[in-house]
Parts: sequence; C-alpha cells; structure tokens
Amino acid sequence: MSDTIQISVQETENKIDLRKNERFHMYPKDRIYALTITGAVIGGGVGFYDGIKLASLRYLIENGHRLPKTVGGWYFYHKKKNYVMLVSGVKAGLYQSLKYSSLIGCFFGLEYGFDYIRNNTVDFINTTCAASILTSVYVATHQLSPRQSRKLIFKGTAIGLGLGLIQDFLISQRNGRIWYLEKLTKPLQA
Repeated sequence: MSDTIQISVQETENKIDLRKNERFHMYPKDRIYALTITGAVIGGGVGFYDGIKLASLRYLIENGHRLPKTVGGWYFYHKKKNYVMLVSGVKAGLYQSLKYSSLIGCFFGLEYGFDYIRNNTVDFINTTCAASILTSVYVATHQLSPRQSRKLIFKGTAIGLGLGLIQDFLISQRNGRIWYLEKLTKPLQA
C-alpha cells in the first residue's frame, strides 16, 4: 500500500528565496551589469544635454559678429547650429556615459570584492570601504586641494555609509541575514 502526500497549491508557491541576502535582491554579476548600464544611460543623457547647451552657446559666440540678415540666411544659420549642437551633444554624451558607467562599475565591483574577501559577508562596511577607496582614487587623480580632498572623501564615505545602511535595511526587510542585526536582537530574544 503506497501512501500519497497531499500538497496544496499554496505550499508549492512558497519557494525559497535564494537572493534574499543579496544587495538590491540581485546576484552580483546581474547587479553590476544592471547598475553599470543604468549609469551609462543616465550619463549619456546628462552629457548629451550639457553638450547641446554648451555647443549652442559656443556657436552663438563664434558667429555673433556675422549674424544673418535674410530669412534664408537665418534658415542656414539654424540648420548648421542644430547640426553642430547634435554632434557636440553626442560626443559629450558618449564621454559622460563612459565616465559614469566606469565609476559605477568600479564602485559596485569593489563592493562585491569586499563581500567576497570577507566570506560573503554582506553589510554596510563593504559599501563604505568601496566608496572611501573610490573617492580617494578620484581625489588623487584629479589633484584637488587638501581642503577639497578632505571634503570630497568625507562626502563620498558618508554617501557610501548611507547606501550601505539602506541596502542592509532592504535585506533585513526581506528576512535576510545581517550579522550585526542578529547580534543586536539575540539578547532581546533570550
């Protein structure tokens, strides 16, 4: 006689969430790709807008001494101006896109590297360290004054700390494992 096990539909729908301990609820490879592409799109838009604005003003300055006098002259003036603005906007957009995506990719790559080195310990410390290192490298490569350097490193580290705490909060809301929250709540449960 064989025993049958009755399984309800509700029991089969409750799957184990393998990503509940991951940042932004994504695996590291997917997270780095998604955020790098998002940074590239945002950087491209910002760069395109800034490039168009700057090219428009530059074109006016370069041609302000010989503005057209006829309707046809104004037509060709604006036609050429729009072409120059578009080309300049695309160039600036590509540059900013590359800049944003590389910085964001480096940041989240460093963050994952710290997670991996610390035996998959996902917490705000790794995010803060990654932000601190990235802002320090940025300051060193751009040769800022000591006062600007201190302010930028402090702001970058503070933003990294805030981002790390937000990520830890999101993980804890998914019932994920955050080691320092477990240590804080353990005495209360005993």
